[in-house]
Amino acid sequence: MVSIPYLDKADLAPLADAAASWAALPAKYEALQREFEQRVINHLKGHWDGDAADAAFVSMGKARTEYENAATEAERIGKLLQDAHGEFAASQKQLHALLDEARDDHYKVSDDGRVEDVDPRWDSPTASASPGFAEERKKKLDSLVSRLTRVLEVATAADEAASSALERDANGDSESFNTSVYTTLDAVEADQAAALMNKKGRLSDAEITKLNLLLSANKNDPEFSRDFAVKTGGENMLSKYNELMSPPAGTTLSKAQLAQLKELKANLGTTIGTATTSDDHRKGGPDPEITKFQNDLLKAGQRDFNANPTESPYGLTGYQLTSSLMSEGKWDKDFLQDYGDALITAEKNGANGGQNPDAYWGYPRTLGTTNIGALDPMTGFMDALGHNPDASTEFLTSEATIDGEKVDHLDYLLKDRHWPEGPGYTGDPANPSGYNNLGHAMESATSGRAFDDDGAPVKHTPERAALMKEVVDTIGGDPSLATDSHRDALRDSLGNMTAEYMADVQAAMGNEQGTIKSFGAEANLDTGTLQPFLGTVGRDPDAYVAITEASQANTAIWMQQVAESNPSDLATAMQNVAHPGGVVAGILSDARDQAIFDEHSASDKDFNDAVALGDKWAGRGLGMAVGAATSTAAPIVGTIAGWAVEDIQAMVVEQVQQDTVDEAQHEARERYAEGRESVRSSSAESLRQAIAHSGLQTPQKDINTYAEAVARAAEDGYAAGTTWNSTTSGR
Repeated sequence: MVSIPYLDKADLAPLADAAASWAALPAKYEALQREFEQRVINHLKGHWDGDAADAAFVSMGKARTEYENAATEAERIGKLLQDAHGEFAASQKQLHALLDEARDDHYKVSDDGRVEDVDPRWDSPTASASPGFAEERKKKLDSLVSRLTRVLEVATAADEAASSALERDANGDSESFNTSVYTTLDAVEADQAAALMNKKGRLSDAEITKLNLLLSANKNDPEFSRDFAVKTGGENMLSKYNELMSPPAGTTLSKAQLAQLKELKANLGTTIGTATTSDDHRKGGPDPEITKFQNDLLKAGQRDFNANPTESPYGLTGYQLTSSLMSEGKWDKDFLQDYGDALITAEKNGANGGQNPDAYWGYPRTLGTTNIGALDPMTGFMDALGHNPDASTEFLTSEATIDGEKVDHLDYLLKDRHWPEGPGYTGDPANPSGYNNLGHAMESATSGRAFDDDGAPVKHTPERAALMKEVVDTIGGDPSLATDSHRDALRDSLGNMTAEYMADVQAAMGNEQGTIKSFGAEANLDTGTLQPFLGTVGRDPDAYVAITEASQANTAIWMQQVAESNPSDLATAMQNVAHPGGVVAGILSDARDQAIFDEHSASDKDFNDAVALGDKWAGRGLGMAVGAATSTAAPIVGTIAGWAVEDIQAMVVEQVQQDTVDEAQHEARERYAEGRESVRSSSAESLRQAIAHSGLQTPQKDINTYAEAVARAAEDGYAAGTTWNSTTSGR
């Protein structure tokens, strides 16, 4: 690996000079060729005959060709050196920027790549008193280490590729000019990686390390990924991957070797995904070779890949291998659609029409000693959709035709399919239910972001909003779809989706003056299914926190919106905004108590721990509410940017936290009173903050009156929500 000091101090000027010199050579060789023709060949023509002349002219013709070959090789070497200089210069620039960032943010980067946090605030009471400080610093450190490693990997791969290309003699003839040298490092690296994947027999640890380096450095590069995929081939790709992940029985792998294989799985999956998208913007349509590669992957789906046939008659199917790789990276939308249809078709035509995937995908098949991947290929496919929002939206809103029968994708996955349980089927010991992966796909499909993307919110499209309504109607109409067996693993994702559509949720509960605005297209949620949906989803601690934070954040923004518009009847307008948030709080409060004291599926500590793990939905809810509000009220932009995000976010997190009690201390009336007081105080505080930052010159007496009015409105909503949820849940 190229070291930090070497890349930091490397003088790239000589390489740039060499590239320029080589680039100038073709013109000089061409000039020599013209001079040779004019002064030698043309001068002798017509003046020299006979056998000796004939032989000489043949030799001179070869010399002319060598001039051409020399010019060609010089041009290609010039381009290669120029490409190498560009790669090294870019890596060096990125390294310098990262080192500057580290110093500015009080991180020390050692020459061996170790990064230490030397922030002086660690010695102050502020750090020890703030749990979020340590988490924030660790996230920054991890990000810095990851980006530094990435820069060094790219520089190392480029360095080795340039060395290999410059030493190469494609003609195998040292006495002749090389007319077939590389001109880009991508081509060199793709050849090197493909050669390793095409090698017969298992790769050594050193070869796996080399393959990992090449893939990690280039996995997001369309040109490299395309060449690598085409040169390796779809079926051979799966065969070699299966071989690497399935060592012979009795093989003992160290922790380092297992980590190396897990890294390879991630790098290979991302690279193949990039390859499938490499022709998305190609003039003239899809690349025929990439289309063939994708078709080969589809054809290999039901083929059995057995790396150790003498030990077992069963290997893994192409679907299982491809889906294992799909959990990483960005994949082509059309390919994912075709792949999902093929996967569902295979299941519907298999054991019990998709009702027994355990037998179809499981024993006697096994993952082998590495235990990497998942026996249920649908889990990897769901995570592929979870990372590809356009694909997930299209897939979950469409259907397949199987043996003349229309099969709705969402219905099949959410209602009809039996999902095998256990970490062997999901590939994740921490999440033994495939419903968790289905939740990832649903999050992506309704939000327009990858399920694990904490980036900026994306405006809801009509298709995504309609899908959200369908999910609410489906689960609200049959809550067992999110409660039975391992189906409750869906609820954290359903909570994120609800938080994503909080404006639509609150608008459905009451929006008489139209203050509450959807973030993009309206979902038009129906309270008849929304209320049981919230009561079911709110029993999950993570979902409860996401929905509560988003609801309080939205209420705060809508109150700010009302204060900015300064209506003639401010109190009524504020009450109309506070009431829907109260209804949501009431439903969730009763759902929380049901989970703790009736189902015993969670504890107060679980709910409070969920709050402590992060406050992303307070901030994200604010972002979406601000985005919706600013589309119709420009003055709010400056106000929100100036104060709301930080202040409201802190207020929301503090209000969501509740005291921990055990069942012996529980009294229904006390819990109800606590929840009611919480929603009263949060609504009143949001109003005070809104007026304080709106610029309104409002007497304190009037502010107190308004605060009490919104507190009562929120309290009324809370009472309605708890009563409804208690009644419909049979409590």
